[in-house]
Amino acid sequence: MNDEVSTVQGSVIVGGDSSINAMAGDGEPLVIHQDKEHTPLSVIPALYTKLLLLVSLVSGGFLIPVFHHVFNHVTDAFSWLQYVHVIVWAITLVLTWYIKAEHKSSRILGYHEFYNSTRHLHRITFYVLSGGNVLLIILGNLVNDYCLEDPLSSCSVNLDLSPVNYQQIIFLLEICTAVPFVIKHIVLVARFNAAGLIPDVLAEDMALRFNTSDSYVGVRGPSSCEWVLERQADLLQVLRHRNSILTQQLYALTQQIQQQA
Repeated sequence: MNDEVSTVQGSVIVGGDSSINAMAGDGEPLVIHQDKEHTPLSVIPALYTKLLLLVSLVSGGFLIPVFHHVFNHVTDAFSWLQYVHVIVWAITLVLTWYIKAEHKSSRILGYHEFYNSTRHLHRITFYVLSGGNVLLIILGNLVNDYCLEDPLSSCSVNLDLSPVNYQQIIFLLEICTAVPFVIKHIVLVARFNAAGLIPDVLAEDMALRFNTSDSYVGVRGPSSCEWVLERQADLLQVLRHRNSILTQQLYALTQQIQQQA
């Protein structure tokens, strides 16, 4: 789709590449192109940071009680582990917000299939740590009611576990649950960046998918009408984003032409 905007000094042409040609003369057109280029996701450092936080959480769960016993600090080890967990949860919240924003930007650019396959992965760690916060609050109340002695001593006659041991168990459960999903997320993003694919809504094989049927005898496959409507909605969102970019570029070029007039 080519649109042309004429001015006193020249013209602006919207084409299919993302580069902008500078105006060399009054009669030479300014061309805005949009190229089908791959846009990688820059969330791998944030994902590695999240993974490091999880490892640090479980490491701190076992090291803090040891060092606290050696240095004999005023604040008990149980409280220290509660504080550490809240700090890790807060940092994870910020990282989750950043990763979610990057995935949303990727979806706007047209990578809807990748977004749909990973949209739940970046939230799982936050949900797991939030669930851990709930368990730690309950544990804190139980310790306050039934374990008023040393946090490193056992609370039950039948079970030789201290309040800190229960915290360590919660930390281990969180790590065992969240780490596999973080690693899977890192692998998927790394493969996505290495593949260098163009936005799926602009892929040339998009038209071929309309003729592909996954239905078998006795099994009803997904409705092609529903698939078409979903892809149309995806394409409209991408075109809306690209249209806003082109509008800004056209406005900037028009201002440049008027200043040189």
